[in-house]
Amino acid sequence: MAKKPDVESIPADLDRFLGAFFNSRGWRSEIKFDPAADRLYLEVRLESHKLSVDDRFLSLVEYFARAQDAVLRQQAGLPLQCRLYATDGSELTSVLHARGSSYLDDNARGSGMRRRLTWLGFRHRFFVRVAPGAILWAAALIFVVGVVGVRLDVALGVALLALGAQAALLFLLPSRGT
Repeated sequence: MAKKPDVESIPADLDRFLGAFFNSRGWRSEIKFDPAADRLYLEVRLESHKLSVDDRFLSLVEYFARAQDAVLRQQAGLPLQCRLYATDGSELTSVLHARGSSYLDDNARGSGMRRRLTWLGFRHRFFVRVAPGAILWAAALIFVVGVVGVRLDVALGVALLALGAQAALLFLLPSRGT
């Protein structure tokens, strides 16, 4: 029997991976080990009925499980199997493998799925990272022009200088750590 790798972080990794595409967390995941079968199980329990019929979600879970299985087999010879459960506790593993795999294994359908996942990831990143900053800058500009009484052209000039300074700082900070 091969040495068992540390697999406790797999559910958190799945949560981060799925969180890049979906805003709400409508699932719970945990890792279990069956010593009799010498196999790991990644159990995903849905808390939202919508996810059980979302092909994008099923494809992402299947993709993650395949990647983790390949890594664990290569590193420790330990297989990983993903099991999916509905909100009522019924097992949806066959649905996961059938519908998730159909997009991953079929190049014609897979290219369409990649486009939809790219859009889904962009949309999520936009609403989580870009929109809040844009709203904050707009509110600051409205406050400076409307309440303080600074002319619009001066406020825009100061805002552009501040954005340039922020961009320069963000560009220089990571290079300092290396």
